[in-house]
Amino acid sequence: MAKQQEKESMMPPSPEDITRALESLSTVLAADDFRLEVSCTGSLGVTLTVTAGPTACPTCLVPKHITRRMAEQHLNALARAEWLVEIAYPGDAGG
Repeated sequence: MAKQQEKESMMPPSPEDITRALESLSTVLAADDFRLEVSCTGSLGVTLTVTAGPTACPTCLVPKHITRRMAEQHLNALARAEWLVEIAYPGDAGG
């Protein structure tokens, strides 16, 4: 039984678990007409793409390092590990 629990605790979080862990961040962004898209880039990697709706103010977003830190806090609650979090904001080249 202990080996089964140990094996389960070593499994990386599912994309659904990651999305759920970031729901509150998504909700905060949605309040200002931004949408958060979460893409898994590996077992402990995510790309967060923020897009602006018609009434959003892209220059009103907090700096990326703050968004990254908030995301890392939520993700660390899911799995204590070193997460690789990439952020793409409206107006970024290629984003």
